[in-house]
Amino acid sequence: MSGRFKFRALGLFVGLLSCWPTNVDAANLSKAAQRGRTILQERCGRCHAIKSVGESPLENAPPMRDIYARFNRRELQAELSEGMVSKHRDMPQIEFSDEDVYAIMSYLYILAVRK
Repeated sequence: MSGRFKFRALGLFVGLLSCWPTNVDAANLSKAAQRGRTILQERCGRCHAIKSVGESPLENAPPMRDIYARFNRRELQAELSEGMVSKHRDMPQIEFSDEDVYAIMSYLYILAVRK
């Protein structure tokens, strides 16, 4: 599968997510969203808050829910796929697989609809 096709398919999925009901709770998280939460906890949770409430462990690191709200969805997908670049020199560049991006975006979407 070409990268362009995968990116478009991921964009289609995120668009379809916007049709989900907003009364989703933790018990109803999809497997992808559960995986996304795990990925964020392992790779980002040391500095960024990954839940729907709470402060980030690192004072200058925005919560992932805020990052999701600030970015255009396609831009965030691209940033996650290509390795997020930060002005903060200690932030590692992590390139997530397409499957990981799908899982992360699924989880962040669910956090957004809870707000």
